[in-house]
Amino acid sequence: MILHRLCIEDFRGVDREEVQVPPRGVFVIEGPNESGKTSLMDALEMLLEHKASSGRAEIKAASPVGRDVPVVVEAEFTIDRERMRYRKEFVRGKRTSLEFPGSAKVALTGDDAHDYVRDLLDRRVDRSLWRALRIAQDEPIGQVEAGKGMESLRRALDAAAGGAAPTGDDTLVTRVAEERHRYLTARRGEPTGELARSETRLADARTALDDARAGLSELDAAVTEHAHYSAAHSARRSSLAAVEMEVERLEEAGRTVARFRELLRAAEAEVDRATVAHDAASRLHRERTDLITRRQEELTRETDLRSATEAATRRVEPAEIRASEARAALEAAEERVTRARALVDAERDARDRVRRRADLSDLDSLLETLGTVGRELAEKEAELADVDLPGGTVERIRSADTALREAVVRSAASAPRVAVAGEGTARIGEETIDASAGWEGEIVEDTVFEVGTVSLTVVPAGDTEAVRRAESTARSRLETVLRESGCGSLAEAERRERRAEGLRAEIAAHRRRRTDLLRGDTPEDLTRRRAILAAEVGSDAEESAGAPAGPGGPGDGDSPDPAAESASAEEDLIRCRSEDRAASAEAETLRTDLATRGALAAEAADRLQGCEDALAAARAVTPDAELEAAVERTTFEVDSRRETARQARARLDETLADAPSELLENARASLAALVAEERECASAVATALGRVNAIGDQGRLGDVAVAEREVEAAQRENSALWRRARAADLLYRTLEQRRSEALRAYQEPFHRAVVELGRLVYGREFDVRLGEDLTILSRRIGEVSVDYDSLSGGAREQLAVIVRIACARLVGDNGVPVFLDDTMGYTDPSRRLTMGAVIAAAASTSQVIVLTCDRSRFAGVGSARTHVMRRSASARD
Repeated sequence: MILHRLCIEDFRGVDREEVQVPPRGVFVIEGPNESGKTSLMDALEMLLEHKASSGRAEIKAASPVGRDVPVVVEAEFTIDRERMRYRKEFVRGKRTSLEFPGSAKVALTGDDAHDYVRDLLDRRVDRSLWRALRIAQDEPIGQVEAGKGMESLRRALDAAAGGAAPTGDDTLVTRVAEERHRYLTARRGEPTGELARSETRLADARTALDDARAGLSELDAAVTEHAHYSAAHSARRSSLAAVEMEVERLEEAGRTVARFRELLRAAEAEVDRATVAHDAASRLHRERTDLITRRQEELTRETDLRSATEAATRRVEPAEIRASEARAALEAAEERVTRARALVDAERDARDRVRRRADLSDLDSLLETLGTVGRELAEKEAELADVDLPGGTVERIRSADTALREAVVRSAASAPRVAVAGEGTARIGEETIDASAGWEGEIVEDTVFEVGTVSLTVVPAGDTEAVRRAESTARSRLETVLRESGCGSLAEAERRERRAEGLRAEIAAHRRRRTDLLRGDTPEDLTRRRAILAAEVGSDAEESAGAPAGPGGPGDGDSPDPAAESASAEEDLIRCRSEDRAASAEAETLRTDLATRGALAAEAADRLQGCEDALAAARAVTPDAELEAAVERTTFEVDSRRETARQARARLDETLADAPSELLENARASLAALVAEERECASAVATALGRVNAIGDQGRLGDVAVAEREVEAAQRENSALWRRARAADLLYRTLEQRRSEALRAYQEPFHRAVVELGRLVYGREFDVRLGEDLTILSRRIGEVSVDYDSLSGGAREQLAVIVRIACARLVGDNGVPVFLDDTMGYTDPSRRLTMGAVIAAAASTSQVIVLTCDRSRFAGVGSARTHVMRRSASARD
């Protein structure tokens, strides 16, 4: 299908808009928001799908608000080499007309015209491909399921895969599926319809046969049941007599156990009373033994402490004598150190005068070096001021240079390039050229080529002038930035920037060196310090000249070394102090130890006296021999009572072993259960006898024969239906397997078409992975693969356009127009140029109609025609 013209009147907010569409190539419909671009697509859909008399809500919504006028949609298109003009008036008038320009066919009106177009569209136009290749503004951009429907695309993939319709006619698969679904469900393959009814009939027949056979065997079962219940009743009566005798025996044994338990409780009470008396006697005996032991321990401790106190008294007096001698030696050492320090101070003053003269020389050298560094730093700063550029200047120059290169590329892409070669002369515009010399140039405006009597007009893309103006503006901006910076080119600016960076590094190095030389001071601090040192050196010279060298002073060869003497005196002082501290500490420690031992000895004497008093008082109340006799008497009593209790428990355990209480309880429960069972068995015997007497031969053998014949008939019918169902299922699965194989064969040509277009955008390392339905599962660029659902909105938008253009190219002349409504909104500017090349790839075989409010998104589409719409305040975009 090829669309030639589309005109709408009073459609939503659009008063009138007419669009002439070229039969091939990319056609851009540009207009601001709410100018009615999307309304053109909706109007064409409404023209082809709905009758003029339809009262659907979307048709009523197309009527302009506040105006009682018809909604007019008219289109010219070609289907199967037949051109037609199709017009409908909706809401008001409700008329339909179909004309055939350039043909002798009679025009049609009304429902005849609508039915003719619908029939032609159903037979000659792939409606599923029409919907798949359209990207609507208010719908999400989804993937194209190229493996489903779309007969024209399937035929193209068949040819590209080297086959000739390997999937066959899909209607055959449909008919086979319908036949299979007569017998089996689609999802689980379970019986349904006639086969399910046959299964039910067979199951019912088998159930009836089982019931008839069960009725015939009912009498035998009743006789068997009566015999079973009679035998069970006899066994219950025998068991009942034996259990009654066992219950009597166990009850007598229980009475004997009760007597023995009473005797055991009395014996255990006597054991408890004897044990309490024995525990009391044992406690009193232990307390008396502990008191005797503690008195002996306190006596030993008091004797030891008295001996230690006497030894400590003997050690104190020698320690105090040593402490006095150490104090006298310490005072003599301190006096010697004082004399040695006076000699060291005199020698130190002489060394300080020498050091000040050396410091003055070093400071003069430092000030000279600082002057040299300062002069070099001033020279570098002056050079930096000459070459340095304001901040961001190089980036502005680089940005302007990049913008100019991009404008040049767009300019070259927007203007077609024409080359002329051959013999003779040709006229290009107002210029005549010699064709043998060759001619080549870019066409930026409508240009007429005349060769002999043939005239050829080359028309550039509609936006060429705008692209040229953009190139000129970019060039002027670059020249302005270069002039303001004082540079002749981007390279010169970059050289000046690099030189400025080098100078800054050198300046920073000089500043660091100056800082290292100053070490936190300022030049003024150093100058003041030099003046002070110079004054001190002059004062030292005057003092040296006026002071005579006395005997024993510094520099006197006969005097000992002051430093050695001072060190020796200090060492002697340290030794004396250590000996004094040790002697004092020893004397103090011995005095403390003497006092501590005396206090402990007095305390031990007091505790010993307390123990003696307590032991005497306890013996006055109860002698030691009486306590020992009480312990022996109570021990014998406890042993005697425990033996009596042991004998009573042994008799009780012997009786319980013969007749445990659990046996009596279990025997009583068994007796009650057997009584109930005997009664139930007697009742069951009577009931079974009644059934045997009541059941007779009631003609049930005939019922069994009838049921068997019905089962045979149902089995024959069921087997025949299962054979047909299995045959249909086998054929259906075979066709489905063949279709899956064909879809896998489609993947290679479809993958090749998508990758060929995708590499225009992403480069040679672009690839995709396809599913069985030919949808994209993942995208790969180089070594990085990303699942389709994880891609950004811009990447999914680009792949959606690439796949639709690939479908259009594969279908070729048998295809339908590709509508792209408001795409490239998520695509970054750097890829819009390459996406333009993808859209332009379908221009040779298909119509690509682009609806956009921003023409710059499609500036990279070569040779695209543009139609500009005017704004309508109430139109929907």
